[in-house]
Amino acid sequence: MTTHKRLVLALQPDMLAICRLEPTAHISEDILNGNFVAITKTNEELSIICPQDNIPEEVIYTKGWRCLRIEGPFSHDTSGILASVLTPLANAHLSVFTTTTFDTGHILIKEENLNHAIQLLTQTGHVIRSENKVTVPYAIQ
Repeated sequence: MTTHKRLVLALQPDMLAICRLEPTAHISEDILNGNFVAITKTNEELSIICPQDNIPEEVIYTKGWRCLRIEGPFSHDTSGILASVLTPLANAHLSVFTTTTFDTGHILIKEENLNHAIQLLTQTGHVIRSENKVTVPYAIQ
């Protein structure tokens, strides 16, 4: 039995990369191609999450990430949404990368850890959907 809200997470089809650029770097509009792109800028860096086929040239990056999108939207005063997903993953020592949009959250998990993460999340009551109809172990299609 779970003590948190059951969430639906949608497995996104793209294999993603997380890129680090200098904060003043120019980025091409081509980077925006894909189902999921996130751009964050601080005084120290410009970070881009994009399909790994769109990695800009001459940047530091890690690739092989998959994205689970928490189906929302959620009110901005709702608490515990990310925690209910991240806690079982942290307890299993699975590293993740998270980002949010106005409406919802996105959890990036390395491809080699994806099946384990899905198993953990479904065992804690969450539902995982695969948008590209690929059979995903432990998931409800």
